[in-house]
Amino acid sequence: MASPTEWLRLNGPALLACLAVVVRIARSRHRRRSGSEVTIWLVSVCIAFSLVLQTSVVYFAVGRFTGIPNLARLANHGCILVAAVAGQDFLLQINRPEQARRRLVPYTIWAATVFAAMCLLFVLSRTGVDEIHFAARYGRTPGVLEYWLVYLAGLLPAMVDSVRLTVGYAAKSTETVIRLGLRLIATGIVCSMLYHVQKAVFFAAQRLDLHYPRSIGGPMDRYLPPLSVLLLIVGIVLPTWRTPVVVSNYLTHLRLRPLWLAFYAVVPRIAFDPPRSRLREVVDVRDIGLKLYRRVVEIRDGRLALRAHLDPEIAAAAGESGRAAGLAGPKLDAHVEAVTLAAAIRAVADGAEPPGDGAALAVPGGRDLDSDIAFLKAVAAAYRRLDPRLRVPQRTAGSGHVE
Repeated sequence: MASPTEWLRLNGPALLACLAVVVRIARSRHRRRSGSEVTIWLVSVCIAFSLVLQTSVVYFAVGRFTGIPNLARLANHGCILVAAVAGQDFLLQINRPEQARRRLVPYTIWAATVFAAMCLLFVLSRTGVDEIHFAARYGRTPGVLEYWLVYLAGLLPAMVDSVRLTVGYAAKSTETVIRLGLRLIATGIVCSMLYHVQKAVFFAAQRLDLHYPRSIGGPMDRYLPPLSVLLLIVGIVLPTWRTPVVVSNYLTHLRLRPLWLAFYAVVPRIAFDPPRSRLREVVDVRDIGLKLYRRVVEIRDGRLALRAHLDPEIAAAAGESGRAAGLAGPKLDAHVEAVTLAAAIRAVADGAEPPGDGAALAVPGGRDLDSDIAFLKAVAAAYRRLDPRLRVPQRTAGSGHVE
């Protein structure tokens, strides 16, 4: 009988995948799904079904019910092929929606052709006994290596392109959770690729009667599949996770602190209450929603107070440097705003005169409170990344001087 750890390794991924599907059903049962959401649903269900087929109880049950030994393995691989194509469709929809359907056609045709060849090789291979430890028993059997190479040829193009698209989209995303989720998905796909490639090497070594070190194949067989599943499921679920509002407000309130303190250092009248020490602010979680609202208003009041010192030339130069660094969209807007504000705050702290042309800069931000908070959070993050020499020293809590 398998130990609890071994049982969890063998069955845990299937349980986790099924739990992820159930959670998605519970969270979205009352709303209409978009095309991309339907696609990611298909990916999740195919992964879960493939993993359930790999559990020993279901694996042997399929063989007994159909009378076809190892049919569950063929069905498992078919589900993975469908998941790979559906995942490719999802990534194309979010990266290049105008090309998604056209580019998906050759992948679909290729996957269907590969699966037809796999079915033929499955029939021709002499694997007449149900065996969940398939590779150990049938590694030398004619047709098994060919089957695996065809299967690998069906997976690799979609997997390689999926990693490329996932990493590319993660680099463009402004949402931390989405970036993390996409990078986990990319890592999970790479782990799966490594597993499938090493399995092909193992079958080739068995067929050619070559030594394949168990010290290499054993750990990869044991740990790569559950690791890839864990990374993929967490990566898929993570972008749909919603942090509780009170926690999100608390974290945002703290993240806006450096920018707020910079304004307070030169325009202390914006603050309803003077700054407190970082420790006191961290431990005090009362009325966090009101505190966040007040902080946003005070930052906006600070920008308004410094509007005469917002230099259009500095904003233009910041835009050029940001684009040169590869920034675009909201990331570029936040960078430009952070650099412009830092320069204005520094100018006021140094007693400099406003720029001579007096040209007014447009006020960037969101269209409502939530989107404006998201924008200011991005500005505060960009402000923290600036060279410290560009930022004005901040007032200490309870003091009336700048340090």
